[in-house]
Amino acid sequence: MYFSRSLCVLVLALLPSLALAHHGQDFLLVESPAIPHPGQVYLIANADVALDGDAEEQAGFEPALLFSVSPRVAFELHAHTEKLAGDSWRYEATAPAVHLLLTDPHRHDGLKVGLSAEYEIASHADDADNAEVRLAFEDSRDANKWAANLIASHEQGGDSDFGAALGFRRQLRDSFALGVEGQGSFRHAEGGEVLFAGYYEHAQTFAFKFGVGGVRGEDSGYTPMLRLGLVLRLRDGKH
Repeated sequence: MYFSRSLCVLVLALLPSLALAHHGQDFLLVESPAIPHPGQVYLIANADVALDGDAEEQAGFEPALLFSVSPRVAFELHAHTEKLAGDSWRYEATAPAVHLLLTDPHRHDGLKVGLSAEYEIASHADDADNAEVRLAFEDSRDANKWAANLIASHEQGGDSDFGAALGFRRQLRDSFALGVEGQGSFRHAEGGEVLFAGYYEHAQTFAFKFGVGGVRGEDSGYTPMLRLGLVLRLRDGKH
């Protein structure tokens, strides 16, 4: 509960400085191909909390900065922290990433396609670095929006893995939408996740996302999980 109180304090502290936001981060698990306007800078904070006190991984927190340098290219730098059962918070990795929009950046409707690449640098000598590439798709029709990712990852000195993520959301009001998301590997069931989510935008000043679902473990059981996401625009750019 200390983590939840800290996140609320962060939201309330930053709200007065916000301006009109168009972030393109539409889902919790699925990556959007959208690129912010050149010069815009966003703070993105994602968190997950296990709702089972016996779970090995109790919580995780991933703050990130996303900034655009052109209508097609954006860079991101984010960090991974984790809390295991019985342990204190631990800094896991730093991950720079690049995002490329492959479709027309001036077209706001129809299918969008993007490509991203991330390299996760482990902060501990006994952990391996990890590289990931995503091909992202997104389309909107009236009040409905869907997105999909094809994911390839490789652990340094280890194996490669391939998977996918899918998401669908429906706009119920101008500021609120409901949806469902899932992700998993093509090679194994462990780590697969499904969640039901809500997405709220307050007068285009900030976006808050929340989802409840389950992550599949080694014993084929599911650990109930709460996911939270916050997107804040720190700097405006050129439209």
